[in-house]
Amino acid sequence: MDTPAPTVSFTFDGVGYQVDLTESERQAFADAVAPYIAVGRRAAGRTTRTSSSGGGSGVDAKAVRAWAQEQGLDVPARGRVPSSLIEAYQSAN
Repeated sequence: MDTPAPTVSFTFDGVGYQVDLTESERQAFADAVAPYIAVGRRAAGRTTRTSSSGGGSGVDAKAVRAWAQEQGLDVPARGRVPSSLIEAYQSAN
């Protein structure tokens, strides 16, 4: 039986992946990417994308929630505020 190897992490087209392989699978993976590594270069800095923080809509989610509740609209107490509510809030203000 093949022994488990440490998790292999790699990035392709800006997307990071992790895969759990056995030792023989890890070696096969290393052999498969070796020609590309040989002619490639290390990327500087972070190799994984980071998600932007915040909603990006430029409006105060608390204000939108308060306004929606005053209007008798259904609004989630937590999480992302639906864009339809943000648009309605912006139209009203």
